[in-house]
Amino acid sequence: MTLERYLADISDTSRPLKHTVLAGLSGLTPEEVEAVQRVWPTIPVERRRQIVERLSAMAEERVEMDFSPLFRLALKDPDEEVRALAVGGLWECEDRSLITPLLTLLKCDASPKVRSAAAQGLGKFAGMAVEGHLPPHEGKRILDALVATFRNPKEDVEVRRRALEALAVFPDPVAHDLIRQAYESADPRLRQSAVYGMGRNGDGQWHAVIIKELASPNPAMRYEAAGACAELGEESLVVHLLPLLQDEDLEVRLNAIRALGAIGGNLAKKNLLQLLKSPDATVRDAAQDALEQLRAQEDPFTYNFRTP
Repeated sequence: MTLERYLADISDTSRPLKHTVLAGLSGLTPEEVEAVQRVWPTIPVERRRQIVERLSAMAEERVEMDFSPLFRLALKDPDEEVRALAVGGLWECEDRSLITPLLTLLKCDASPKVRSAAAQGLGKFAGMAVEGHLPPHEGKRILDALVATFRNPKEDVEVRRRALEALAVFPDPVAHDLIRQAYESADPRLRQSAVYGMGRNGDGQWHAVIIKELASPNPAMRYEAAGACAELGEESLVVHLLPLLQDEDLEVRLNAIRALGAIGGNLAKKNLLQLLKSPDATVRDAAQDALEQLRAQEDPFTYNFRTP
């Protein structure tokens, strides 16, 4: 089937979006992108949303598929939902040329939803910069933009918190200061993002705060604290996570289970094995996944804790 047929098919709202047709949009050449660009504005907005959402899911399931040229095109879509979905679809893309478009969206897009997505997208490049996979000047561009976004009092709080979460990975005094500032905020959303950022930052100064927040009366905070423990990956934190295995909030329990799988060690393994006997199938599945992750860390060639 030719590209023209693919485009005619996805443009026809009377037809369901077929996997085989959408797969034909993988690996578009520059010339093919131009052809898509001519047709794209004629496709109804709800259909464009569906297309980008489906392509994002397919890219996550099939790593060999590359829809990044189409996602880049969709970054300029007039619809904010399409733009935000396109940013999410580019999550696996590590091409440095994506940094500038994301910075532009963060600074200039009219939609808080898109700016928030751009901040999250820049978080991946922030991590690459810290790991030495980007030139120092690129890391500075990203950090400066994220800091400016967080410090902007007129910015939407959801955008500010995503900017904080993204910049938290930098081992920089300014990152430490902003994490602390957010944690001391009266806004619970900023406080939750601060704890998330503490885990991502990895500095030892945050350990006591994270352990304290594992017992927070707010389940969202307990959830973030468990995730921060997973990021830190220190076995000394396992004992503090164990009470969350009985948490009244299922999402908190599941995140604690995931944290045990990420951290590992004998105590974590013992408790995860016990959870395989849970009457809750969701908990059992989470424990099995965590045990597989734990075993893969110990022996990446042979692992299978799944029960029949």
